[in-house]
Amino acid sequence: MTTSQSGGVQSATGRVDQASTPFGVTVIDQYSYSAIRTPNGQINGQFEFRAKFSGVVVRAHGDVECLSINGNHARIGGRVTQSSFEEGIPVGSELTWSVTDNGEPGRGRDTASQMLGAPAEAFCESQAQYSESKLRNANIQVRP
Repeated sequence: MTTSQSGGVQSATGRVDQASTPFGVTVIDQYSYSAIRTPNGQINGQFEFRAKFSGVVVRAHGDVECLSINGNHARIGGRVTQSSFEEGIPVGSELTWSVTDNGEPGRGRDTASQMLGAPAEAFCESQAQYSESKLRNANIQVRP
């Protein structure tokens, strides 16, 4: 994992709101997260995920377990600690996502991937690139 050049704190924080239409059904994915690497390398943080479709709301909450930052791009992963949809997002499962900070709101368009199920540490340590899209509403901050 990339570490801060100054040996200080690295972080990625934000709020994502994106829409997709798989199989003709509009799905609204919203997630927020705070991922911080301390100078000693410890990772702290949490995430909250909500998906809305066909009148159903799915919620998952968890702890961030990994963070990899390269410039304005971050790969983040965590483990689910609470879920309203155990059949699809069971407690203990791992979610991963990537974000790109393209400037302050109004100056650029931040992008983000959907949250995907994958081993967190392996994703953060890899050079894997998730497909990212422009967002309906977002505020992403990546601090290398």
